[in-house]
Amino acid sequence: MINWLSIADTLPEEYKPVFLIKFADHSISEADIGYLVTSDDGKEQGFFMDNDEKILKLHARHSWAYINENNLEVPDLPDNQLEPFVNQFLDRLRLFDEKFRRIAFWMIKSGKGLYPLDFYISGIINRSLSLIYGFETLIKSSNFVSAAHLVRPHLDNFLRLNAVWLTENPHDFAFRVWKGEQVGNLKDRDGNLMRDRYLKDKATERYPWMKNVYDETSGFVHFSNKHIKNATSLITREDEDVLQTFLGKTDNNVSNEHKIEAIIGMIETCNAINDAVFGWIDTKRIKG
Repeated sequence: MINWLSIADTLPEEYKPVFLIKFADHSISEADIGYLVTSDDGKEQGFFMDNDEKILKLHARHSWAYINENNLEVPDLPDNQLEPFVNQFLDRLRLFDEKFRRIAFWMIKSGKGLYPLDFYISGIINRSLSLIYGFETLIKSSNFVSAAHLVRPHLDNFLRLNAVWLTENPHDFAFRVWKGEQVGNLKDRDGNLMRDRYLKDKATERYPWMKNVYDETSGFVHFSNKHIKNATSLITREDEDVLQTFLGKTDNNVSNEHKIEAIIGMIETCNAINDAVFGWIDTKRIKG
């Protein structure tokens, strides 16, 4: 469930994008999107959320919620007490099914028309929705090895979205990819080929956590020690250390902590995608 907060009780941070609903019983499918601003004289606050740069008065909406999910940390508890939190974090990841759809709606509606970048971003969002659904399905099916594999292409979604803003002409770049050119064969405004590792390094400048997620999840994409350790473990039996190998299609000794960390990686990537898409929405609203 979206954590709606009453505007009468509290306000969001300025310039942080939020969903806004007019009535308490409205859902995210009816939400506007904007951010809190203060007048130049500091006497009045409102929400910027339309194409004409008009400021919506505070009392014109009932509640708000940040477009991103915050407070993403693994609880400091023994692993056997973390199982309920796996489902709680999955519920938060699932919210992006609604969030992405609503943000895409406002992206299409904002400005004075459609651009190649709108269709590029639509492809990013569509792929993200599929990956989120697949990831959740696999986690619930006790197939962590396959679920963790999907964190990497989800991160790839953001890296290729972020690549847009590294180019001299984002719409030309989006159109060229649409026609079939590979992102890795195209150059940014400084003449650098936008290979995966380069895109990762550029994204890490803003999101330091991405380097670790990229490196860790790449170990699931290509066969690595992660797959060996998932199948083989050292146990003690009758005062002897024994190597035990597990062969099967479901989880083997996967901790709840690792599951939650993977889910958080998915959520943080969703947050980064949200930030980028909202930035484009804001640009369309201001420039048309």
